[in-house]
Amino acid sequence: MPVRRQSIDLKCLMAVCASVCVLAVHAAEMQVKTADGQTFTGEYLGTERGIVTLRTKYGILKIDENDITVQVRAKAGARAILPEAPPPVEEEALRFPEVKPPDVSALVAQKLAGVNLGDPIKQDRQEIIRLIRNFADTNDATRRKSIRTLQEFDIVAYPFITSAYTHPTEIDVRVDLLRAIAVPGRPLTAGVFAEAHAAAMRNLESAAKTATPVPPDYPSKRERDLPILRTDNLRVAASYVLQIEEYASNAGGPYNALLLLEIYKQRYAGEKTDSLLTNAARDRARLAEAAADVTRPVSSWTAEDRTLLAEQLLPLMFHTSDDLRLIAREALKKILPSGHPKWDASETAWVTWWQSKPSMSGKR
Repeated sequence: MPVRRQSIDLKCLMAVCASVCVLAVHAAEMQVKTADGQTFTGEYLGTERGIVTLRTKYGILKIDENDITVQVRAKAGARAILPEAPPPVEEEALRFPEVKPPDVSALVAQKLAGVNLGDPIKQDRQEIIRLIRNFADTNDATRRKSIRTLQEFDIVAYPFITSAYTHPTEIDVRVDLLRAIAVPGRPLTAGVFAEAHAAAMRNLESAAKTATPVPPDYPSKRERDLPILRTDNLRVAASYVLQIEEYASNAGGPYNALLLLEIYKQRYAGEKTDSLLTNAARDRARLAEAAADVTRPVSSWTAEDRTLLAEQLLPLMFHTSDDLRLIAREALKKILPSGHPKWDASETAWVTWWQSKPSMSGKR
């Protein structure tokens, strides 16, 4: 009997040890990491039908085995070290590509090639030539009358006006004559304005080479008594440049808008600026005015024209120049259809929207 009892005690002892081992395994601290990057630590309660159960300080947690990427036993008194997850892959920010500015004069010439003007009759041609030839020697009242008459000839007079008073010393007469085509709804005047603007800029550069510093806005008595300074010529030369830009804004249309945009990009994107020409508020309003006729019932704008201008404007919304960003935004408000991102949205959002090819023929 003593032997039998010893055998029973041994079996009981082995069963107790097995139970303790099982409980020890189940009571072990376990740390798991899931596929979505989350890490959980708690008392391991077992696995049943592919579900791992942990008792955490927040309660019982059940996790599918298929979602677990790492599972280790936490050391007593120490925190288990899990392999670090790879850093998240950041999506590369989208950028608008650099778009080569179009040749405005070439666009206008291409458009004019499809317009059948015909040859003006002899009487009209003689009248146009006479008005332009006498323009420089007439008084203001006669000039205003000549301007009104030339406006009636419309596009027929463009070639005669373009070729008149092209000598550098005649720039003042040339700019004044351009009033004849600075009429709203005349988009094909952009070629004439482009040539005149280039001539006015050359005149300004020539005056700047010999000009003295610009006098103060509030000169002293001595400065007021001095004879006319060469800087006065510089101011006048700058006024010719700005006057032509105003003409282009008044005439409006896609080609004049493209012309003004290219002028302003050169003016505000560079490190050097001319204080006689820079005025972002004025230029912002002029470009917006040139693009404003896009919504008129009878408009020269096509969907292609709006797309062409938008491609030039959109990259400027994220330019380093504050002035260019505001100039671009005001013009885009006139030509973009509805449904575009918010104005303060990221460039990636704008690029994504533009790549979706929004219809540029719809209403704003």
